[in-house]
Amino acid sequence: MKKQLLVRTSIIFAILYVILGILQIGIFKYSVEYQQQDNVKMASKQLDIRNGELTPESRELLEKQFLNARIEWDGEVIRSFRGDDDDKVTSRTIEREVAGQTLKVSFPTHEENEIMFTQLIIYTVVVAIIFTIVFWLYQKILRRTLRPLDELSEQVRELTIDQMGKAVSVKQAPIEVEQLEKAIQKMQQRVQQAFEKEKETKKVLEQFVSDASHELKTPLTSIRGFTEVLLRSNFENVQQVEDSVTQIHLQTERMSALIERLLQLSRLDRQEPLQLEMINFNELVEDLMPVLEVLGEKREMNYVLQSAQSQQMDVMKMQQVVMNLVQNAIRYSDDGSKITIKAYGTKLEVIDEGRGIEQEKLPYIFRRFYRVDTDRARSTGGEGLGLAIAKEIVEQHGGTIQVTSTVNVGSCFTITLPKE
Repeated sequence: MKKQLLVRTSIIFAILYVILGILQIGIFKYSVEYQQQDNVKMASKQLDIRNGELTPESRELLEKQFLNARIEWDGEVIRSFRGDDDDKVTSRTIEREVAGQTLKVSFPTHEENEIMFTQLIIYTVVVAIIFTIVFWLYQKILRRTLRPLDELSEQVRELTIDQMGKAVSVKQAPIEVEQLEKAIQKMQQRVQQAFEKEKETKKVLEQFVSDASHELKTPLTSIRGFTEVLLRSNFENVQQVEDSVTQIHLQTERMSALIERLLQLSRLDRQEPLQLEMINFNELVEDLMPVLEVLGEKREMNYVLQSAQSQQMDVMKMQQVVMNLVQNAIRYSDDGSKITIKAYGTKLEVIDEGRGIEQEKLPYIFRRFYRVDTDRARSTGGEGLGLAIAKEIVEQHGGTIQVTSTVNVGSCFTITLPKE
């Protein structure tokens, strides 16, 4: 990289040197010619002419004014070039009309060329010195800048996916390289986070597939078992047939519900747009009361509906969240216990008097297929997706869902939506 920049810089400096030389020569020639014309003009105004002839004083003035020039007045040569044949001298002639007569002054151009050549040599020497100093300074600055850049690029080239967390750094770098270094480090952090997120997503997906397969396998195994019982019984034992058919129906319903929830999670993952409308939690709960009363048939349902604030929400999805929370409260509380639904402001709480959740298990309860009590969940038909679905829906609304719980006292799930 450094060699390429040095070569390019040298070419650029050489081109600039040539251009400046050409400009200097052009400016010099123009200034000389302009000065000569101006001198002839000024001299012609000072001439004293009598009867068409120049006075001796005027002749002397011209000879003093133009020492190295050839002077001609109305065809009469007042002075030729010094000791030279006029025809052999390359010159520039300037003519001027004075009192009906013609004044011609010819200036030898070889003297201009000598002056220009001398100036060109001086210019070349000066520019060469300046060029050398500037190039030396530029090379030092370039080396000081490119060395850290080369080191930085080498470190970046050697990075692998496993080494993405290793920060690149260089010592004694200029501020521009330091800024580039910080930008690369930030990019490394983002890439590392993306890799970690991908790993976590892959791990969650593998666990999800494993859990879903297991959950689907359980009812299928039961269905196959009861089907074999039916086949062996030859339908002679009516009670056994009824029990088997009942269990097959229950397991089929369980499997159907599980598949429906899996499809719902898939739709949530695709971030399908919400069907928003203005409503508050009071209205939402009031619409659900008949269904909640049926669900909590053996529980005391208590409603505390205060001044809830209207806001944008998908009514169908948010009703499902409330249903999931109430079903979860019913599943893990005893008959005769109280379930309270409390709505106020932009919050909704579902409080139960169940067995509660151990503190060490609280961080995991919103994970898919996670169950606090596996044995009881299987007996009550819980598949560990209700709270995961509730969390996805609430977060899609821009809100949060939290839980507090005390063992043998109960749990409180709180939904908080952003204020409009």
